[in-house]
Amino acid sequence: MNQLDFAGRHAVVTGGATGLGFGIAQRLVASGGTVTLWDRDEAAAARAAESLGPGKAR
Repeated sequence: MNQLDFAGRHAVVTGGATGLGFGIAQRLVASGGTVTLWDRDEAAAARAAESLGPGKAR
């Protein structure tokens, strides 16, 4: 996989609890960025953020 440089950058990912949105969030975090996950299912978004690692997502 190509490494993108998102160090020091932050993104808002809509639909970030599952599916494509979560995949995008994973890629951004793996590339050095942090994310805020927005989703209609608040509990699922919180679980997804927790799974991305401490300080990586909210």
